[in-house]
Amino acid sequence: MKHSLSAALILLGVFACGPQKTQTSDPDSVVSTRNKWSNPKAIPVCLINRNEISDELFNDVKSHVTNDYASKAGIVFTGWGSCQSSDLNAKVIRVTFSRVHNWAGRKISAGGGLSMVGSSSSSCGTGCRGGTMRLDVSQNGQYPAEGTWARTFAVTQTRATAVHEFGHAMGLLHEHERTDAPGCGDYDDKVRNSDRNVYVGSFDANSIMNYCHNSSLTNLSPGDVNGLKYLYPALGSSNNGAAKPLPTPAPTPTPDQVKAFGPFDHNVSLILTTLPNTEGRYVNFTVAVDVEDHPSCEYDHVIVEDAAGWKSRSFCGRTTWKLSNLVAPVKVIFNSDPAVASKSVKISKIAYSGNGSAGEPSEAASPTVDAEAAE
Repeated sequence: MKHSLSAALILLGVFACGPQKTQTSDPDSVVSTRNKWSNPKAIPVCLINRNEISDELFNDVKSHVTNDYASKAGIVFTGWGSCQSSDLNAKVIRVTFSRVHNWAGRKISAGGGLSMVGSSSSSCGTGCRGGTMRLDVSQNGQYPAEGTWARTFAVTQTRATAVHEFGHAMGLLHEHERTDAPGCGDYDDKVRNSDRNVYVGSFDANSIMNYCHNSSLTNLSPGDVNGLKYLYPALGSSNNGAAKPLPTPAPTPTPDQVKAFGPFDHNVSLILTTLPNTEGRYVNFTVAVDVEDHPSCEYDHVIVEDAAGWKSRSFCGRTTWKLSNLVAPVKVIFNSDPAVASKSVKISKIAYSGNGSAGEPSEAASPTVDAEAAE
């Protein structure tokens, strides 16, 4: 999950797309029963590129992750030294710090990562450099300096990302992709309740595995802990009660929750839908477009325009948006390639929630960079 921050306007609220609980006592989670670790009290961890990040950043991530998992779930991560050749083909959490963020500018982004789900020896893919987990940090491998406006944001998002990715490594799945999640995620990518992906209780809005939680959260929720203890009985029962039995799977979304459009002729600009009653509220929806791959979206793309004339930047391919402070009505506009016809597009069910934060409309969230790698 990747967040953005501007020196003029802190956009943390942009990414909170579900109603927030006032307490977190519900023992709720969704877990993968595949690839469990044999001993959750001795999970080996090593670093692919320890020499490329500062001691401060490394020690902060290590301390935050180890303390949170040990104190709440009894999980112990061991090692934390540089990876050796023998680790590269072993079932070890191999962490790569990807130095991609500019934490010295006026507008910064933070967070983002990738992890294998459960115990694995495989690389997580893009940018992982042979690691099973990738954590995105600054280009210089350091936190912003003490006293700077960006430091708290960068530290908070890095800690949250680390706890989230270690959750995947232990077998936790995305909470917002449950079928009973309130309007979060893409209906095409729902995590179905089954014998392999188990719903432990109902949807948990405060899960660190939920993209739609309050963006200031940096720790496991009681629901996350109960999911871990469901996977690993040796950790003992949860303080919030025993894991709930497998509930009845939630129904598949009905056809009217996804609207399809097209195929379109070439060089067409068409309003797909108009979103009413959005002023001062968050908007969360997903658009999937059949497009050629182009990084600048110069071919088929979608934009969002509100009644005040504000427009999002162009988006191509499957993209999830979380927008705030839009002036109703809001138009979702598809623009087809000037040279190619017969393209189609679909839009998922739209959800509104929360109160918009003060300031001008925020730019749409970047395409999700946090995802589970699959073996």
